[in-house]
Amino acid sequence: MEKWIYGAENFHMGKMHWGTETELAVFPQAAQYLERDFIWRLAIVQTLEEESSFTKLPDYERVFMALEGEAVLAFGEQRTVRLSAQEQASFDGAVKTKCFGKVKGYSLMVRKGCHGKLRLVDAASDAAALERDAPQEGESSSYGFYCLSGYAVVSAGQETYLVSGGRQLVLNFGAGETIDMMVMGEGQVLLAEAFYRKQAFAAEEIPPQKATFADFKAAFRLSHSRYKWNRIAAAKKDVWYDEALSRALAFLDKSYLGFIIWAAVSLLFLGSAVAGVSHPLVAGLVAGWSVLYVLLVSPLLYLLLLPKPIKAHIKKTDSLTEYERKLYEQELSANPLTDKIFKKYKYSGKEKWDEDYQPVFKRLKK
Repeated sequence: MEKWIYGAENFHMGKMHWGTETELAVFPQAAQYLERDFIWRLAIVQTLEEESSFTKLPDYERVFMALEGEAVLAFGEQRTVRLSAQEQASFDGAVKTKCFGKVKGYSLMVRKGCHGKLRLVDAASDAAALERDAPQEGESSSYGFYCLSGYAVVSAGQETYLVSGGRQLVLNFGAGETIDMMVMGEGQVLLAEAFYRKQAFAAEEIPPQKATFADFKAAFRLSHSRYKWNRIAAAKKDVWYDEALSRALAFLDKSYLGFIIWAAVSLLFLGSAVAGVSHPLVAGLVAGWSVLYVLLVSPLLYLLLLPKPIKAHIKKTDSLTEYERKLYEQELSANPLTDKIFKKYKYSGKEKWDEDYQPVFKRLKK
């Protein structure tokens, strides 16, 4: 079980064309709303106009509960729903949704293929077992507790957490992991439930480990396969580098860090010729340094910057998860120039968030 408690110091508010939206929690934690790479997301929504349009999210299902005020939601030409405080509506994020009325609400977004719900829980002085939906076989689950008023004490197994007004508790469970939960206190809690098959929507979490000799050997091989002709040959192999490893390799490729180190030391040796050192000796020093760089320095640089264990981030293409398979297929069909152009204009238009919206949070892990 993973657990986090978020407060105002962790939330981040973004300005939308129709009002404000404060992100309370997102999963995975490294996901970003603008990249649309999250599995689920919890937020407080505040509309500031009498008539507004929600941002389209074609890949997500949404649940919205009114907390303050009243509103009418119109889902394209399909249906309308009137919401008063503590009433909710579920809808497809792909449908053009208009909101009539100024309202403050709680929003749950879950990626399509997953499922989630919202419900209110009254916290009483006597502990009561929390009734909740059970995940299906193979599903992971997340439970979010947002305290609307008063306080609540949430017990999960042997652990107990205090959630005061305006704070968000999140408990994540892996597939097949079940723990009894109880709630007590004075006040009201909004419970968000989300169920998902993580391997289909998120990268495998690989705990970092200390470097070993096996990592050095893997770094040695990678450091000698980053030349253009070697990368072309490597592309024909039945291996795939995950996102963490690919990012680190891309940094090494684009920064030319290894070349800069080699060139800086080589220039020092060449400069010694000006001080009177014989040219044959200088040539020998440069040659010896080049050999040392290839056999030791370059592999150590890769070992320092690549995620470890390195081999765990190198996958066989015939054993990829559903999520990894999608990334692999996208890489095969990618056009870097076209992708760069689309990324530049991805968030243009009226639905663009303020440019200072950077959802980076300090997570308080308990």
